[in-house]
Amino acid sequence: MAFVQAAFSDPRVPLHDRQEALNRAFADPGLPAPGGMPSFWLREPPFSELASLQSAELATEAEVVIIGSGITGASIARTLLSNAVGNRNQEARPSVVILDGREVCHGATGRNGGHILETAEEFSYFEETYGVETAIRTMRFRLAHLAELLRVADEYGLSEVAQARKVQFLSVHFDDEKWVETVRSIRRLKECMPAETVEWKIFEKSEIPKEFCLAPDARGVIAGPAGAMWPYRFVTGLLARLREQYPKDLRIETKTPVTAIRENAISTDSSALRYSVITGRGTIRARHVIHCTNAHVGHLVPGLRGRIYPIQGTMTAQNPGRSFRPQGTEHSWLFNYEHGFDYLTQLPSWGKTANKMMLGGGFGQHADRGILALGVASDNEGVPPYTLSHLKKTLKKTFDQEDWGEWSADQDVDTAWTGNMGFSADGYPWIGKLPHSASGRVEAVERGGGHGAEWLSCEVQVTED
Repeated sequence: MAFVQAAFSDPRVPLHDRQEALNRAFADPGLPAPGGMPSFWLREPPFSELASLQSAELATEAEVVIIGSGITGASIARTLLSNAVGNRNQEARPSVVILDGREVCHGATGRNGGHILETAEEFSYFEETYGVETAIRTMRFRLAHLAELLRVADEYGLSEVAQARKVQFLSVHFDDEKWVETVRSIRRLKECMPAETVEWKIFEKSEIPKEFCLAPDARGVIAGPAGAMWPYRFVTGLLARLREQYPKDLRIETKTPVTAIRENAISTDSSALRYSVITGRGTIRARHVIHCTNAHVGHLVPGLRGRIYPIQGTMTAQNPGRSFRPQGTEHSWLFNYEHGFDYLTQLPSWGKTANKMMLGGGFGQHADRGILALGVASDNEGVPPYTLSHLKKTLKKTFDQEDWGEWSADQDVDTAWTGNMGFSADGYPWIGKLPHSASGRVEAVERGGGHGAEWLSCEVQVTED
């Protein structure tokens, strides 16, 4: 959240631009735009039968309707089905119906950077704001996602196809002031959580290993455990496995945007179908409705506008320099500057996509400090030229020139696309039952740092309710 606060507090950003960003943040984000820019992750889908799945007739009843088919919706569906939520043996209606306005996983999860990442660099902020015990609990919860996501990928036989792997993250700093703050926070983290942070390391400028291949102006590096994966393949693979396992209890309906949700007559019967979920293909009556729509949650839940707001992000797929040593199964990267940061994974060294550099970011690198991306919920209107210009230069600047080698932006930038992320005003997940004036439950847990909070946040909420 620091980069958002910096954009609003920077006096060089015109007041008019800041006000316009606030207006967008509190506006209706609308439904996802049809299509969206082509994302590299969506190419040659191994579970192609799932992409445009749609039944001949929409179910009229369901135990639970999940709106959204990204990683959040997939996590909830898996938890509900594996815990036998619903009356699968007693009722003809399905336990879970997933509705998506576009194709499966074509939103933020199908457009992000492929990280499973928690750098823990916010630990001191959590401690100063909420106390050390809450800071430790929060960080312990976030850190648990790495092992759990890799375990789930293995459980469903998706590790290879989704390229799910453990790596070492390298959080590279290029700004002296931010580096000093980060080192202080990580040292405090290791003091408070010694058992959990054995793998965390601090490299001052003179200590940075040459095999990291970093540019000589890097101020320092924080290294620790992380993961990387092909997010679209992970989610679509998981949903395909769940359909095989629960053929009568899971329905997936693509190109079925929800236009409204209405509460039916209130009943004290816990099994009553309390909500009517209205789509252009018909209406589904359901006991529960769960919103997993990320940046678009404010469309159906107006009370969350401004509390959860969209930010447009940019991703690219690039070829590495001719001399670059492949590190896709070793490292992922964050490049931290005075303003903003970029993030990078490299794909493993096999198949058609071998060694691709999946680079995203560019936020805060323009004179507007990223303010023009705040409140933007579209992903089909082209990549901002100043952001793309920055990302085309990033890798040549952040890696050592000798280790990087020959490279051309015209030839080696494969593709670029945008996506939108839902950020909460306080930087924390919004999870749980909505008030009586709204509908169902919300699972809006994106905070822009990879899959660092979504998965287990959903599992905890579903199993507790």
